[in-house]
Amino acid sequence: MKNKALAVIATAVITATSWQVAAKEQPVTSAQLQNQAVLAVDWVQQSGEYRALAYQAFNVAKMSFDHFKSQAKQDNSKEKLAVVVDLDETMINNSAYAAWQIKHGQGYSSKTWGKWEQAAKAKAIPGAIEFSKYIDSHGGTVFYVSNRSETNLKETIKNLKKLGFSGVNDKTVLLKTTTSDKKARRSIITDEGYKIVMLVGDNLDDFDSKVIHKSNEVRRDHVNAEHSLYGTRYIVLPNPTYGSWEGGLAKGYFKLDNAGKSQVRHDALNAWNGK
Repeated sequence: MKNKALAVIATAVITATSWQVAAKEQPVTSAQLQNQAVLAVDWVQQSGEYRALAYQAFNVAKMSFDHFKSQAKQDNSKEKLAVVVDLDETMINNSAYAAWQIKHGQGYSSKTWGKWEQAAKAKAIPGAIEFSKYIDSHGGTVFYVSNRSETNLKETIKNLKKLGFSGVNDKTVLLKTTTSDKKARRSIITDEGYKIVMLVGDNLDDFDSKVIHKSNEVRRDHVNAEHSLYGTRYIVLPNPTYGSWEGGLAKGYFKLDNAGKSQVRHDALNAWNGK
């Protein structure tokens, strides 16, 4: 009986660590790494829960904007109110590109992503178009501040207009030129006399430059310290497929090979010990 129990324990240990051995001894292909995202992309494309969270975010955002507008009126403020929104996975859905990556076993590349941007086929996030119209029709201005390449500004504007987003032009769409830090682009807006009352995004980097390239521990601590701003000044959209949080899993994460990234992803899991 004792030997049988020891055998069961030994089997459990081997099973628990087999993936670690495999990760070290066997190469992990790009297709295998991309396949780890299947369930996340399925959730975004197929679940009602994803849509519910998107609608919830924009419903809260409308109420928050109304609060800021009322506050400005009480203060007799003459400042123009602005709402800064991210684009990818905030206002528009690029899950078709993520699905293409999985089906073709391809990792992210600026070449294929650029081709996707130029295709102008991204879909609207549920509730996003209505939100943009609500802000622009209730005394505010929406600014679309994205880290899409400015090289594809024309195609991005085409995509947004085709979907029916409000107030889209080369003044309100601010794309990346030299840096992914959006602080300078937000300053362009405030320099034009606007007061930014709300930021909407799917990445903590969309709200505060202090967390850019930081570990997830630092990012979590930042959220804890600023928790009162979420659902008021900061509105977050769900995005389980990619983001700065992935790089926050380990220092130098994006420089790792496929096996290294897979190893880090597994090591980051906080698992039940079975007892």
